Amino acid sequence: MDRFARALIDFSSRVLYHVVSRHVSHDRAFQAALRENRRLARLVPLKVLYRVSHDIVSDYYTIRFLERRIYGGEGGFKRLAKLWLLYRGLESEHLQRHLESVERLRRKLLRSLPRSFESLEEALEGIEDPYERLAVKYSYPRWFAETMARLLGIEEAEKLLEALNEEKWWIRVNTLKADVDEVAERLIEKGVLVRRDPDLDYMLEVVDFNEPLHHLEEMWRGEIVFQDKASAMVVEALKPEPGDRILDMAAAPGVKDTLIMQLTDNKAYIVAVDASWERLKRTRRVLRLYGVDETRIQLVHSDSTRFLPRRAFNKVILDAPCTSSGAIGKDPAIKLHLGDPSWVRRFPPLQEAMLQNALETRATIAYAVCSLLHHEGEEQLQRIIHRIELEDPEIPGAPPYPQYRGILGRGARRFLPHLHSTQGFFIARLRPA
Repeated sequence: MDRFARALIDFSSRVLYHVVSRHVSHDRAFQAALRENRRLARLVPLKVLYRVSHDIVSDYYTIRFLERRIYGGEGGFKRLAKLWLLYRGLESEHLQRHLESVERLRRKLLRSLPRSFESLEEALEGIEDPYERLAVKYSYPRWFAETMARLLGIEEAEKLLEALNEEKWWIRVNTLKADVDEVAERLIEKGVLVRRDPDLDYMLEVVDFNEPLHHLEEMWRGEIVFQDKASAMVVEALKPEPGDRILDMAAAPGVKDTLIMQLTDNKAYIVAVDASWERLKRTRRVLRLYGVDETRIQLVHSDSTRFLPRRAFNKVILDAPCTSSGAIGKDPAIKLHLGDPSWVRRFPPLQEAMLQNALETRATIAYAVCSLLHHEGEEQLQRIIHRIELEDPEIPGAPPYPQYRGILGRGARRFLPHLHSTQGFFIARLRPA
């Protein structure tokens, strides 16, 4: 095995190790692996290391399935990385300049396997369980694929899972600092093809780009924000107006607060609460970068399951901590976290406690989760339906899952990747009854 292939395998296996053992994002796992062995970046271009490790994390469940079919059991992360290069390497656009190295590795591996398949499709042929087939084909935990299929039906669930694997970029133009048309023209000149969103005039959908988006100077000047359209819709559902007194119960890193101030021309007042002091420090930097009037925002380090403000608020935004299952396209490590039942179960009680505390304010509440799971969205409202009045959030999107439409009616929206080209979100507007 040559040094290029060995470096790819060693590095990707370390990324997998950090994702699984430390429950971190792919990006954090990538940085940790890079700190451990920087010499690998001299053997393999950094961009290739990043993209290949990203794709191996995304394909984790598919490769685990292949491993069980070939070896009869599960082994270490290096074996997974080797199998990915064997069955996915030749089709990876990031390895087209290194096909000779990949092909040499493939020939060596094929001779050593106790059993082999000509292709992934051949390995899938023996799966009779439709939910397992979905899970393996698109690389998800079986329970998650089954949940989506039971909520949406097999055919639509397949479209959703396929779209959820794709990374989608949206840009919000910060009108406190820049003009939307001028920014759009500049981006196109730089090779970032964007189109105006028909629903939100400050949002640009990224169609194509030639250079890493985070290198854009517009971002460093605070003129653009990388924010998903569905995330912006959470603020739109709140309908912030000048003079509003708003409580943000899960504020960090502050992106939604910057949009509130953008939409109110810096004339709202926000108390931004978060349980992480480090994330609040980052929030202050974000507010400053995007031209927010910091005298109108109070940052509070506290637990929003218990925090009871002394002042009255007329609106509350609660984008609650969740599994982030709607953001898998952005971070494929979420798939691996979903494979841990204890990690999945920890969020609904936290969401319920925060929502119950939000009701104590007697204010209008925008509740949201970046999740496709009904127990983080529809079922949270169903549990307290006798205590609340749902209001039409007057935003686009799909209705709640069919099983809950009779209870929630027009009081909530679902944003689904295959329908809206956004992350998966649940958004509702409500007030205490």
